[in-house]
Amino acid sequence: MDIADQQPAVRLATGDAREAPPRASWLPLVLVCLTGLVSVFNASVLPMAISAVVDGLDTTISNVQLAIVAYGVFVAAFTVTGGKISGVLGAKNAQLLGLTVYAAGMLICLLARDASVLIAGEAVAGLGGALLVPNALAILGQAYSGTQRTVAVSILAGTTGIGAALALLVGGFLVQTWGWRAPFLLLLVIIVGTLGIASRLVLPRSPFLGSIDKTSIALSAVGVLLLVAAINQIGAWGLLLAAESAPVNVLGLSPVLVLLLLGALVLHVFAARQRSLVDGGRTPLLDPQVFGSGLNRACLSGLVAVNLLMAGVSYLLPLYTQLVLGKSPMGSAMMLVPISLAALVSAAGTPVLMRLFACRQLLTAAHVLAATSVIVLALTISNQWSGVWTGVSEVGLGLGIGVGLSAGSALLMETNPPALSGEIGSARGMANFLGLCTGTAVAGAVLMSVLAQSASSRIADDPDLWSDNRITVTTSSVSFVENDDLRGRLAGLDLTSEQLDRAVEINIESRLVALRASLFVLGLVVLLPIVTFRHLPARREPEGESSVSDKPIVDSATALS
Repeated sequence: MDIADQQPAVRLATGDAREAPPRASWLPLVLVCLTGLVSVFNASVLPMAISAVVDGLDTTISNVQLAIVAYGVFVAAFTVTGGKISGVLGAKNAQLLGLTVYAAGMLICLLARDASVLIAGEAVAGLGGALLVPNALAILGQAYSGTQRTVAVSILAGTTGIGAALALLVGGFLVQTWGWRAPFLLLLVIIVGTLGIASRLVLPRSPFLGSIDKTSIALSAVGVLLLVAAINQIGAWGLLLAAESAPVNVLGLSPVLVLLLLGALVLHVFAARQRSLVDGGRTPLLDPQVFGSGLNRACLSGLVAVNLLMAGVSYLLPLYTQLVLGKSPMGSAMMLVPISLAALVSAAGTPVLMRLFACRQLLTAAHVLAATSVIVLALTISNQWSGVWTGVSEVGLGLGIGVGLSAGSALLMETNPPALSGEIGSARGMANFLGLCTGTAVAGAVLMSVLAQSASSRIADDPDLWSDNRITVTTSSVSFVENDDLRGRLAGLDLTSEQLDRAVEINIESRLVALRASLFVLGLVVLLPIVTFRHLPARREPEGESSVSDKPIVDSATALS
């Protein structure tokens, strides 16, 4: 049996009494929190502005979805490389470089005149994020220790709720008042201020020994890109059987399967190469012991699932409230604020919860609460968006997301040595953004697939609409549109007013079915990591003991055994 896969004897404490270190300045925390706010704000504001971007650039929802996904894809694909670059340049220089690249991406988005430029701008911002995301934990690992580090990591995780709430309220106001470009201008201003803070930061810098393995960079990036591309095309190409729009098929099978298998194979080769580099005395791109611990794998899988849920909900609900309910960006934001505020509150309270409950029970409860809440939301949501259960499920969803993100991140930092902060930051960044970009893709794929199936079955059951084959619905032709837009698209089919009314009615019914199915699938996905939580500590640590271990959970030899 692999020793690393056994129940870890996680020592969140050491028995000897140590003199408490002097409290460090909170300036590094302010820096990484501002950076985190920018990142979450950017990822959240595009879904809020989706209808305004579609109108402003005369594009489609699918293209805006691609812009949303592009940012997360590039962060996830290059965050491991970004973590290693942080080690070469030093945390401060990596932060300055990442903020500069991020600012360039926001400028491109601000000046975009078509969807392709917007997508390119988000991709450039993703490259900047690939430097900033792993660097955040590296900065906190160097700046803080003990309880102060635990609090800092929890506050950093809490910026997810703050950033999402600001994207809803401030972003919604800016979009409604000055248009969809205004949030990108605000982000540029904030980044300039953050650059000023980063230039004042003083952090110790250790000399980098070794070299960056270029083959590992290619393997990690290609593996992630293949996986995300496959997931993003499920709706258009089909998961198992090839759809009509699939570019190729083998024996009727979808190319999505091939991409998924290739992506998994490339990442397996990447992991094997990291072990061989360590065995040969060379510097790996990602230390194998990061994934050699069952506890680390459990935390990372939990982060993927929670971020997937958060991204899927953040994509679905603004889309639905704006295009179906006809809400303005600000009105849509007000309806979704309970989720973000609940996530903020629970993330802020996570350090206390981690002292009261064992990590296994706490994270399991968070995932069950999030899954139950989103499933209840799927069962109770209506075209009026009203009712007690809808509000209760939103709050429960936010509470589960906040604890899941904060406790998972804090546990990763507390149970790994400070020397691995950059490596842990890279793994955490990959997990977070892999979840974010696949969440949007999964939600969009389920939404469009169910919409097409629901609409086509209803049309088939309606003799007036089906008999003359006037309306044909496929996964590739269906679109999530407003009722008036649908009437315009059907105007050339020589339908009677009664038939047009029936087609609009079918559209209303099918959109609600598709939304409920997408939320239900997201709820099931967030439950999957629970099977890995057996690796988490099942006992609460005694009060008064240090919460940070200065030793790795597994050493390199154990991790490679």
